[in-house]
Amino acid sequence: MAQEVAVHAVYLEDPTMIHEFNLKQGGPDFLPTGHTGIRESFSPRKAVDAIISAANIAGGNRIKVLRLLAHGNAGRFNFPGLKGRSSVAREYGGLRGAFAPLARIEIHGCGCASEEELDGHRGEYTGDPKGRGLLFLWAVARTFNVPVTGAVDTQGGWDGWSYSGVTVTISPAGKFYAQKPGQRWWDPGAANDQARREFDRIETQYIKKKLYAQARAALRNLIQLYPTSKEAAEAELLLPADAMEKPNKGLATKFE
Repeated sequence: MAQEVAVHAVYLEDPTMIHEFNLKQGGPDFLPTGHTGIRESFSPRKAVDAIISAANIAGGNRIKVLRLLAHGNAGRFNFPGLKGRSSVAREYGGLRGAFAPLARIEIHGCGCASEEELDGHRGEYTGDPKGRGLLFLWAVARTFNVPVTGAVDTQGGWDGWSYSGVTVTISPAGKFYAQKPGQRWWDPGAANDQARREFDRIETQYIKKKLYAQARAALRNLIQLYPTSKEAAEAELLLPADAMEKPNKGLATKFE
């Protein structure tokens, strides 16, 4: 019986990446996870062998999720044999038979899905099918024959392997879509981070200023967008009448 696993492949190009590799973090979806460090001297063929070896060490023979980590920018990814649309190495096609059904590849690098060079921390994505980032992701998806996801904006603090901001996913056939935090069912960390920021904004902008009607509208929207977050549960407690206006009346909150 096929055993599905995840593999984290990190390009060991600087101390930041070496640190992330050494964390040996758990994989997604409670999958057994193999880890491999990819060095600058690795050829694409050697990188393929390292990924397969990591999957085997994790106890599996089918890769459900392959996470690749390196620095990046619009349409670029500093990973051996995957540096740009025109330089995706065909040797990576050797991994096609190693993937499980409904597998995915996550490219974790700054702005790889952006249409333009990063402007500070922000990339750009308008849905242009000829955008630089999208064409790169498509080249990777066609080579591996697996859907590929990349980030539009700057990334950082890869502890937990969550994405920051909008991501773009494209299939080998060229079907693509963008997702905000909270829309990626497989990335709960991003949703929780976004929910926390939104809750703090509501507190500052509305609750502390006693704009309770606006606060309740914003809290209801938070609950709808991030229903599984801790902040959604807190928001539910603040919706009843007088929960914010008179917090000492049966409900203690940090807004007292």
